[in-house]
Amino acid sequence: HYYITNNLRMANANAQEVIDIDSDGSGDEEDSEFNTFESSAAYLKPSRSNFFARLNNTIKDDEGPNKIWVQTIDWMIKDNKANHRTDQYDNKRLILRRGKEFKMKLKLDKEFDPEKHSVVFTFYTGDKPAISKGTLCTLHESKKLDNKDWGFILDKHEGEEVTYSMMTPVSAPVGYYKVLIESICSVPDSPGSPNITKITCPEEIFVLFNCWCPEDSVFLDDEAQREEYVLNDTGLIWVGTHRDYEPIPWNFGQYEVCVLECAVYLLSNANLAVGARSDPVKLTRALSALVNSNDEGGMLWGRWTETYPPNSTDPTEWVGSVEILRQYLLNEEPVRYGQCWVFSGVLTTLLRCLGIPARCITNFESGHDTDCSYSIDCHYDVEGNPVDDLDDSIWNFHVWNEAWFKRHDLPPGYDGWQAVDATPQEASESIMRCGPCPVLAIKQGDVYLPYDTGFMFSEVNGDRVWWKVEKDGNMAVEYIDRNCIGKSISTKAVGSDEREDLTNFYKYPEDSKEEEEVVAKVSHFGSRKEWTVMRSNRDIEVDIGHETAIMGEEIKIPLKFTNTSSKSSRTVSLSAHIKCSAYTGRTDNKQPLIKTITNVLELSSNESDTLTISLLPDEYVKKIRAGSTLRMFLQLSVQETKQVYATQETFLVKKGTGVMVTCSKTNVKQYEEFDVTCTYTNTTSTKLTRSYFYLEGPGIRRSKKLYCGTVQPESTIERTLTLSAYRVGERVLFVKFCNSKIPNAIVKVKIHVEEAEPTEVI
Repeated sequence: HYYITNNLRMANANAQEVIDIDSDGSGDEEDSEFNTFESSAAYLKPSRSNFFARLNNTIKDDEGPNKIWVQTIDWMIKDNKANHRTDQYDNKRLILRRGKEFKMKLKLDKEFDPEKHSVVFTFYTGDKPAISKGTLCTLHESKKLDNKDWGFILDKHEGEEVTYSMMTPVSAPVGYYKVLIESICSVPDSPGSPNITKITCPEEIFVLFNCWCPEDSVFLDDEAQREEYVLNDTGLIWVGTHRDYEPIPWNFGQYEVCVLECAVYLLSNANLAVGARSDPVKLTRALSALVNSNDEGGMLWGRWTETYPPNSTDPTEWVGSVEILRQYLLNEEPVRYGQCWVFSGVLTTLLRCLGIPARCITNFESGHDTDCSYSIDCHYDVEGNPVDDLDDSIWNFHVWNEAWFKRHDLPPGYDGWQAVDATPQEASESIMRCGPCPVLAIKQGDVYLPYDTGFMFSEVNGDRVWWKVEKDGNMAVEYIDRNCIGKSISTKAVGSDEREDLTNFYKYPEDSKEEEEVVAKVSHFGSRKEWTVMRSNRDIEVDIGHETAIMGEEIKIPLKFTNTSSKSSRTVSLSAHIKCSAYTGRTDNKQPLIKTITNVLELSSNESDTLTISLLPDEYVKKIRAGSTLRMFLQLSVQETKQVYATQETFLVKKGTGVMVTCSKTNVKQYEEFDVTCTYTNTTSTKLTRSYFYLEGPGIRRSKKLYCGTVQPESTIERTLTLSAYRVGERVLFVKFCNSKIPNAIVKVKIHVEEAEPTEVI
């Protein structure tokens, strides 16, 4: 996979002057990868490409005294990568951001004379490069550089060394490029003039998007945001409920060697033309399908179950994207398993790696519309029991991505953040993918705009429609809740570990005039227009209180009921059902109810009354599963007015992390060893079997597991590992205690790494 484009190496048995040279200038005619293909004469037929026809037909066989040969090629990698903000990439080859000048140096076999010597460069990418597709360009020396096109100018020359300034266009497809160099010697009145020699560079260069370039489609005019959304290789993803949310650290790790190679490999599997890789809209949409394994040879299986088979990874155990990408690249098969925050983390890694600004977005109380009605259907029977198997789901939280770029395919006004989702939920044009769609279009209800804006709208602003199911199977709409979907939409703040609330970017304030207009507009495009315009009025208000729920302690849920009628009393019948629920909102009908409450309240006009539901540890501890929450279904009916009210609320039962990490040193030199001691204290009353510490950090080392075996209740386990860091700067080490019963037991440790002296590296 590290040589995806090697099928274009210029091995021509009949053209001895088409040679590869190593970066040190030595020829490598016996290179095994060079000889993987029998010959380019057999593979690259002249009819396939005018470029290859020209190559095969113009090579000179005579040595002649006037030829000039390239001895060494110096891409000036260190200086160029620093100038292009790509010096953090561990890949040794040159990595450039498009639309920005870079330099390269040639050493020739004789002194350079600009009067008779010249050079022509040809850059090409993909297996069928063509000028018409924007995947091949032959460059002659320019008068000046313009980032709208490929070009180069002579910078300086001294003896045999020649330095050129070069430019890639802002519209260049991203990916690996091979480079052919033709050195030309033109001597007037000399037989056979001009004499041409040709050399294919042995190393490809890689071209990325450039958010620093105003002409690039991904240009982001804020340095702090560029640092956060392109350069930052760690981050936070919010999980939990809209009342009890917390961040989990994530290692994006976009600079690791395997990440860029995996991105290229994925795109080679995509149903996307090489030339289309210049467009961030098309590329992002392709990646949203490739990250999940449902279509197109994608990388990650999704699974939402209580247990996971051997030789697989529980989604809660991942702490970053790098190990997932590495496994996929090495094994050439989908990695098992992921859930929404994992898909989002991996997509963020790929987008940032390719130069597109990207961030993870968490939507709490996220709707999942399955029939394009832009509403979320919930059902209960005549006794107030939830009928789960008929429901659309409302996820406690769902994580997708935003990517920043211009939308040249849409009318003006929709540039900026675009929502895109790699989690396989519903097919889009027969493929499991979602987006990109403008965040502004979601807010304004422009559900007809591409891509998948209607589905994204229902996730953040759909109505919850409550259906009463009669014993004979008939149904009727009893109540519509317009304000329950899409809450506390969150992302990591720029430059800090704080949460930034993005809810107002996705929707207008609830019950505002603007929101009413958006809902009315969207109703014209839904599959069930008659329900979306209904509105229920009531004079009984319900406030569900919130107290932090700790595993093993009594949980109290206060319910406050208020009669807002100023003239009449009300008799309110209520039923509450509490069940264990996955974070996707699905409850298991095979699991028994944790508790059921029924009651009748008499409320005078303008009177309030409070009912507190209490759950004792014996009632829920053995029934709640790892990573699960408690979900309460509440249904009310008013005797005097026949009003009906229904809602549901989710409660996160917290467990202490118990993880502590200490480092023998927090300021180290490159490659200097230091010890990391990991400690976990089991504060639960449950024996934790098959436990281990998982360590991962960008620029520190590959992921590592430290097995702990069984951790008894009220006991502590400790493990120590020696590490070293190879990348300079502030590094982050993620340490997670992994056990299916203890989710999100993770901490991060910051380590400052100073550059080592050359003698120290040796």
